[in-house]
Amino acid sequence: MGAEFTCDGPGSSPALSWSQAPVGTQAFALLMSTLPGDGSIKYNWVLYGIPAARTTLPRDSFGVGTLGVGSDGPAAAYQAPCSQGPGAKTYTWTLYALSAAPAVSGAVTGQQLADAIAPLTLGKASLNGTYSRTSSSPGNAAACQLVRASLGGSTTGHAQAGCDADYAYISSTGLPQHVMMNGITATNLQVPTAQPFLGSNAWRIPLAPTPAAAPVSAVDGPIGMAINGVPIFNPCKQGGCQNGDTKLLGELDVCNGHAGRADDYHYHAAPLCLMAGKAASYWDTHPLGWALDGYAIYGYNGPDGKPAARDAACGGNTGTVSNGPAGYSYHVTDAAPYVLSCFYGKPSPDLAGQAGKYAPLRQPPVTPFPVSAMTLSTDASDGYQVLQFTSARSFTTTETGSDSYTNPAGTYRIRYRALEGAELETQLALGQHRGKSACWQFQFTNTTATTQPPVVYCR
Repeated sequence: MGAEFTCDGPGSSPALSWSQAPVGTQAFALLMSTLPGDGSIKYNWVLYGIPAARTTLPRDSFGVGTLGVGSDGPAAAYQAPCSQGPGAKTYTWTLYALSAAPAVSGAVTGQQLADAIAPLTLGKASLNGTYSRTSSSPGNAAACQLVRASLGGSTTGHAQAGCDADYAYISSTGLPQHVMMNGITATNLQVPTAQPFLGSNAWRIPLAPTPAAAPVSAVDGPIGMAINGVPIFNPCKQGGCQNGDTKLLGELDVCNGHAGRADDYHYHAAPLCLMAGKAASYWDTHPLGWALDGYAIYGYNGPDGKPAARDAACGGNTGTVSNGPAGYSYHVTDAAPYVLSCFYGKPSPDLAGQAGKYAPLRQPPVTPFPVSAMTLSTDASDGYQVLQFTSARSFTTTETGSDSYTNPAGTYRIRYRALEGAELETQLALGQHRGKSACWQFQFTNTTATTQPPVVYCR
């Protein structure tokens, strides 16, 4: 078993394949487990709802099946092994062919899934792998431990982190567990969807930050990662600050975030809803995020509890703050540029390669227009996410980029949900979705009728 699948690397989930499923298989479930020194079973990967037509899971699998919570919870994710004991550890992947879908929901643990699938199992197959860790393994380095420990401060979503010799890899699907999109007054009708910031596509944070020869520009796109797994962007609109400040233009929600053109949720200023999960003083000495140059991002105040000094270099200071690397620190503020004005240190390759991490789904209006009463909620009757808003003027939408729908002033709902099981496999079998792994069904309505045809988008 390679280090890349553990906390001594990016924490990728491995590629798996199988064949000769029993007759009558309706779905698969997967459990990855090991036996710690105390003899209990520990689960690193809990995955169910894998369609019966599936015969593979790619590395860093995304969009296939439903994730449960491993023993290192509370993240519903592949939890990369990070055993602390000496000697080789054996990890076992067991695939179960099921006669029906298990009756489970919510934060399903490995043991709960094992119990639920026991009477449904038609057959199973197992694969073993071994891995040894030492005190000098990359995941045990002090700099890595700072990043990993910081993620535990989040109460609004849970990211994962592994480390190689150079970078911490912060993995997530980019969605927080707090309200999103509420209070936006100018929108281009994007919605928050899960993103594959996983394993080798995780965000790289330098473990040994060093000052750049000259400050590095931070005027477009991501500048760091919040500890709940949500990217932090600079305050400017796409294309640069000459296009405006997203916060001043009313494009941010009550948490200082919104959905971008890849239907990705991100912050443009202090992540207020994340910060609300702890006493304000906590963020004086604990990172709320990590800039792409490896320096930590803290709250409004310095470790003395007073408003943090912001130098003329990049909006941070060289004072010492605990729980982060020495040399420099960033602090959020309510004045633009809100987080940082440039990078004090040498950024990771992800600054230049940021576009490769995003895959836009669709083409809504490119120019934001004024709205009111925007909310995002879940329809309990069918599980759809519902983005509702009111527009005082007419606006135009498109599904393919070559069609057009005129919408008069009124109240509208964009309804969408991620596809699973047979529905997902049917869409992925279509030529236009070849090479993709996750799909969403979209519906567009006003208070009385459908405003354009339902459509499926995949990434």
